[in-house]
Amino acid sequence: MILDILAQLDPYLVGGVLMAVLILDNTLLTGLVVPADASILVAGAALTGPAEILPVAVVGTIGCCLGASGGWLLGHRYGSRVRHSRAGRWVGEHRWARAERIATGDGGGPALAAAHFLPVVNSLIPVLAGALGMPYRSFIRWALLGGAAWVTTYLTLGSLAAEFVRENQHLTVPLAACAALLVAGLAVIGRRARATRAARAESETSDASGEPGTAGALDGPGGSGSAGVSAPGGSPEPETASRPPR
Repeated sequence: MILDILAQLDPYLVGGVLMAVLILDNTLLTGLVVPADASILVAGAALTGPAEILPVAVVGTIGCCLGASGGWLLGHRYGSRVRHSRAGRWVGEHRWARAERIATGDGGGPALAAAHFLPVVNSLIPVLAGALGMPYRSFIRWALLGGAAWVTTYLTLGSLAAEFVRENQHLTVPLAACAALLVAGLAVIGRRARATRAARAESETSDASGEPGTAGALDGPGGSGSAGVSAPGGSPEPETASRPPR
């Protein structure tokens, strides 16, 4: 069983791999492909008890801070070029906009710390913080606090979940089925929500760019605009040319 294989791994090896993953998460934005949340949960599944979780959490927090520093430097040096590059366009403007709202919103430092728990967005915020000129000392302080809470929480959840599954292996299949249904349901809900937002944005754009209807500036009766006088039958009566006297 996979959990049994993970349980046999050396905690120091788990910590070293997790540290490398978290450095790359913000520096090379690998979290856009494989969210770091999943990596931390898997690392937690290889640990048992606080004696193993604590040192790995410390090493993971260091990796998180190093990755956040690399992302901040990337944004500080290259600015918006990262956002508008090919990779940035692949990420999606809506994700960049969401990360920017967090980085520049009224929540301040606590919002930056809590953003670690938002998959994908947490990989973009360090780059945006550097691009927006946020002071490094202020940024790294909250990145350290949020990273420590994020890594420790997910390691603990992964360890508890793995221990529960090991002790209740007869529930593995039903729980996996429920988890698959939950993930599928969330995916459908998210897709419909994105489609609704896209349709609303398209509607607002078309309303803003639509031209007002042209008023009929017709001179003739009934808006016909004809210079001739309408005959009783509805067709305009032709004008008769004046004849010269004989």
